Amino acid sequence: MRPVTAVAVCAMAIGVVPGSARADLLSPECQVFSAPIVTSFFVDGCASPFGICTAGSIDGGLLGGSTTFAVTDIQPGDSVDQLQYAGELVITTPNGVLTIHDKGVLNQSEATFFEIDQIVSGTGSFENVTGLLFSQGTSNPTGFEGIIAGHICGAGGSNISSR
Repeated sequence: MRPVTAVAVCAMAIGVVPGSARADLLSPECQVFSAPIVTSFFVDGCASPFGICTAGSIDGGLLGGSTTFAVTDIQPGDSVDQLQYAGELVITTPNGVLTIHDKGVLNQSEATFFEIDQIVSGTGSFENVTGLLFSQGTSNPTGFEGIIAGHICGAGGSNISSR
């Protein structure tokens, strides 16, 4: 996906986020985050009803750690080259675990993806955090490579920090 297109989609997505979540974007208790994410497909232990799961890592920063992702829904997209999907992304860091509901589009002919990731729960330092992340990148036969970015807002602002 071209960067200009990604920015336009991000802006549209923020427009559909509830007002309270948009207000978090302006809060001093929020941290902006961006880091590389790399994943690979796996089969053994995959919890997806479609048999599509990945495991990988986020390289550094606030969410530096390991990831697992399971597709929970998949449908045709707006064109024959696109697939729309939803799933659960779990990020495990030394400071806690973050669970995210993910919705995305995979363009199979261009081997690109774009996702909107809503934080739904956390443990440890991520307990009671809120936020919205975006991920985009490329797909290959073994998995995905890209960037995950967005904002994470903590209760009181003191319970989350970078490593």
